[in-house]
Amino acid sequence: MLKNLQMDFNLNHLRSFIVVARTGNLSAAAKELGTTQPNLGRQMTALEKEVNLVLFVRHSRGLGLTKQGQEFLELCQDIVGRLAQGTNVIREKDSDPEGSFHFVCGFGLLETILENIASFSIKYPKLSFSFSSIINVYQLEIGEADASVMPMSQTTSNPDLIQRPLYDNTMRVYASPSYLKSHQPPRTLEDLKSHRVVLFSGEKQEVLNKQIINKDTMNFLKPFLEVGTAPGMRLALINGAGIGCYAYNKKIIEQGLLVDVFPDMPDHIVSYYYTYHKRLEGSPKIEAFYEFLKEINKVWEWREKKDVPVK
Repeated sequence: MLKNLQMDFNLNHLRSFIVVARTGNLSAAAKELGTTQPNLGRQMTALEKEVNLVLFVRHSRGLGLTKQGQEFLELCQDIVGRLAQGTNVIREKDSDPEGSFHFVCGFGLLETILENIASFSIKYPKLSFSFSSIINVYQLEIGEADASVMPMSQTTSNPDLIQRPLYDNTMRVYASPSYLKSHQPPRTLEDLKSHRVVLFSGEKQEVLNKQIINKDTMNFLKPFLEVGTAPGMRLALINGAGIGCYAYNKKIIEQGLLVDVFPDMPDHIVSYYYTYHKRLEGSPKIEAFYEFLKEINKVWEWREKKDVPVK
């Protein structure tokens, strides 16, 4: 780890360095930062001199990070993220939630949030929002996102993240009637060798695919298709793409759109948690949004729990 840095440089240089490192191109970074390429180049040269580190390697396509540069980037992201979010917490304590709030979650929950966000904004008119359905724990670590909803196992390795329970999903293994009509229905997981397997992709894939991808099957099961969202999985399975895991939904089953491929297989419960960095503990907007999620989740929770089949 880097030690004994004389941190006398401008904080803006750190922010600029983060953008340059992300884009790998001075021209693109300068455009994003609203400055000129020569000025940004001088800033990066001055920064390297100040910290006495070689941060970049120059090549024909732009700039790449050296090993020292990668370490310094992680340090800068932590400093800038902590400072920005920590300052907001200090400013906002003992006052109504205000400012911007960046939230990341799966697309299914995002739809529910957007259906109810108008009523929340009436209660907290000083808050503005940005949402993303691409979940990345790193966004919480460096302060690019304020909070997220994700499974517990995605963050157990990071003690700096706080997780509070929100809802459970009951996962089953499904395929469409049309797919099973044209393919011999599998009796065991090993039979999936001859089937098109549809998997969740991304950071949550290990949790969501657990019923068909485990230590016994991972060596011989190869995905036909990988999708990153629950709605994407639903569409793929209903339209006959193959066999995959999906959250139990009574309506879809009653309409005959999907068939439980392994009806005797135990349910797999995936618990989701409201997740944020501990530096935001006590932030009014963090607390207010958690209460909002619990309120809108009451309808979701009632529907899901009532619909779960009795085994």
